[in-house]
Parts: sequence; structure tokens; C-alpha cells
Amino acid sequence: TQLLLEKPTLELCRHLVMLKDPVINGKISIKDVPLILGMLHFWRSVFVKFDRPHKGRTSSFNLRPLLWEAGITVSNKVLECLVIRYTKDCTITAEAFIGALVKLYLAHDRYSQVEKKLKENTISLEEMILMTVYS
Repeated sequence: TQLLLEKPTLELCRHLVMLKDPVINGKISIKDVPLILGMLHFWRSVFVKFDRPHKGRTSSFNLRPLLWEAGITVSNKVLECLVIRYTKDCTITAEAFIGALVKLYLAHDRYSQVEKKLKENTISLEEMILMTVYS
């Protein structure tokens, strides 16, 4: 099946590489490619459920149910931030949705790493997500 309706932008490709690039060198191992493709396939299958005309976009009002379907819950503030950052004209594209999921995944991952390293973590997960998503 087709993972994206259109050829992914360079920016989305960079985001996908970031998922499995812990040393931050812009490269991934060949063994990570199936993992990334699996995530991409899952996220795309979630999006397709809400893409009624099958044109690669859906209403921004579907963002919370889209996230829920992907197994993610967010606060109202994070949802608002995602809408501001990833939607245009009250619609979100499949690529923007996947980009948003990558940012959420990375924010959560970075927060977990910081939490393990620091005894007193003064930043909340929501703050970390907001900083990551809105950048």
C-alpha cells in the first residue's frame, strides 16, 4: 500500500530520520528503516480513516480523534498548539499530521531522557511538548 499520497517533502524525511537518530548525525541504520516505515504505515492508516474524500487532508476538527486513534491524548493547550502549527485553512494534511506525530514522539522521548538524567526535573511533559511542537 501507499504510505503517503504525495512524495514526502525533504522536511518530513528529516523528521522521520530524527525518530531513530539518537547521536544526532543525520543518519540512520538500515535496521531502523523497517521500524520507521512501520510507524509511517500505522500513522498513515490512522489518517486514512478520517480522510473521507481521500485527498490527503481532513478537517482540523478531526485532530483530537486522529490523535486518539493513534493512541495519543493531549491537553487542550497542546491541541491548540498543534492546530496553530500544523493546520492551514481548517485542514490538516497527511504529511502535517505525520510531522506533528513525529514532534510529539520526539518531545516525549526527550522528556524521558531528561527525566532519567536529572534528579529534579523542573519542566513538565506538557511544557516540553509545547516547546518542541511550536519550534
